[in-house]
Amino acid sequence: MIQTLCPACGTTFRVTPEQLKAKHGKVRCGKCQHVFNAIETLHDAQTEPAGVAPVEIQPEFDAMQDAAAQTQVAAAAIPAPVVESPDEPSRQEAVPLPAFAIEAAPRPRGWPWAVASLLPLMLLVLQLTVHYRVELSVLAPDAKPALRALCIPFDCDLPLPRLSDLVSIESSDLHPDTVQKDQLVLVATLKNRAPFAQAHPYLELTLTDSLDKAVVRRVVVPAEYLAKEANQARGFAGNGEIAVNLALKYENAETSPATGYRLYLFYP
Repeated sequence: MIQTLCPACGTTFRVTPEQLKAKHGKVRCGKCQHVFNAIETLHDAQTEPAGVAPVEIQPEFDAMQDAAAQTQVAAAAIPAPVVESPDEPSRQEAVPLPAFAIEAAPRPRGWPWAVASLLPLMLLVLQLTVHYRVELSVLAPDAKPALRALCIPFDCDLPLPRLSDLVSIESSDLHPDTVQKDQLVLVATLKNRAPFAQAHPYLELTLTDSLDKAVVRRVVVPAEYLAKEANQARGFAGNGEIAVNLALKYENAETSPATGYRLYLFYP
């Protein structure tokens, strides 16, 4: 039999190896309630000491229960950890990567395609500019130097506008020359109703018979009806007028069946 001694009151107790092993030797005295380590006061005894009544020991269940209760209360105060299912999305906000860890995606080199697609458009605009250079010079007179420079590689020029609808014959008369019997005198007034200068128009004079059939036709170029001091390069001034007084040689003037005439202006 194994006995142990309470260090507080001196009471001797019987213990078994199983009891000591279960609580690691920690027991409570059944007499004075003192808790002690029974292993430290163990001794062998074949018989119980005389005059001492055997007292059963109580292993330290109360102390362990109190400690367990305190542990449960403390555990209840601490919120249980939340375990997220691997199938559910995390509720935590994503942590941004540091700037050095983010690699910029390589930009696609789209400029060759952009240039290739713009090239036909640029060529089309260039062709239209050359084709409508006269109209553009009217709409933007300050652009004339640039338009002239543009014409150099294309071997073109920048002529004056030729809008025949804005040029008119205000009056005209055709009669024989009183001095030269083989001449006819054409008197007319031309007007440019455009607000900008235009090229001088050509004139077409047609002599007709009594049935209004053409007998003879002649084209009069600007150099023939303009005054000698006129600057043809400057063109027909905007909102300007030109007085035509032109003698035309006509050998059959006296015997001609022509009894009338028609006068037109045009641009070749």
